Amino acid sequence: MMKTPITVLQELMVKFSQSPNYECVAQSGPQHLAVFEYRCAARGHVVSAKARSKKEAKQEAARLMLARLAAAGLDVPAPYAAPCSPCPPVVGDGDAVAAGCGAKSYKALLKELCQEYNLPGPEYTLEGDTGPAHARCFTARGAVGAHARIASATTKKAAQQLAAQQLYQYLRENLARLTEDFVEEDALARAHERAMERYVEARANAPHRPDLAQRVADYHLEEEQVNLGADALEAASPHAEPETELQVVAGALGLRDEWHSLPAEGGPLTLVRLVPTSPPLVFCARTREGAAAEAVSYLRLTMKFRGQK
Repeated sequence: MMKTPITVLQELMVKFSQSPNYECVAQSGPQHLAVFEYRCAARGHVVSAKARSKKEAKQEAARLMLARLAAAGLDVPAPYAAPCSPCPPVVGDGDAVAAGCGAKSYKALLKELCQEYNLPGPEYTLEGDTGPAHARCFTARGAVGAHARIASATTKKAAQQLAAQQLYQYLRENLARLTEDFVEEDALARAHERAMERYVEARANAPHRPDLAQRVADYHLEEEQVNLGADALEAASPHAEPETELQVVAGALGLRDEWHSLPAEGGPLTLVRLVPTSPPLVFCARTREGAAAEAVSYLRLTMKFRGQK
């Protein structure tokens, strides 16, 4: 079984009666695109690496340190003695948050370049993966029209980033006169702005999460609604059926009742839901009359409590 960079570095430092020092120095990006930066210090050398998880960032920092120590003349076992090639950025779903040893998201840059100069959009495919579970090597193919590049890395996204980097640099070099007005900083800013717009939109469309800090009586009704509901109940006939009474007070509160039937042991249950309410108000009984009575009782108690505050 192949040893991880952290294990190899630890064993190497034991020979010097020392231990590498790791520190998580930064976290950036929104929660669903978080990027962690780890710093590793050993034998007077300091390196840092970023990744989408603390574990990956720490492993990458250890790998970079092994390469640095090998370059300094220490006997580092293969394959970690190989020179450290530039690490591709590791990005989130929007390809706008760059991480890794580099500071650019080449997938974002390539996409912006293609959009600005009417090139076909980049396409990425996984060509293969090899190695044990703890040390996988992924090969990805990136293509823009007839141009394609293949790259390998320890993660799918990193392999795609490398392929995107090669394609981007090829296009910039061969279309230099045509793309001389392409500003990388502006392109990355546009990509980040679009990623944040998608994030905000996704949050807006996310399922409702009730505010658990609220009291039950504060969930649904404002003071003006309480007064309207109380007036409607007072005006209702004292002999009105519960369902009619519910419709009267719900209408005064700007709510509507939705009825459903739920199969249950001993016979179906009748459910009435008042909408729109947040969190949802649902009442249940064996009959429509019983469910309506439960709803009216709740509304009476709630409005009475709110009116006494």
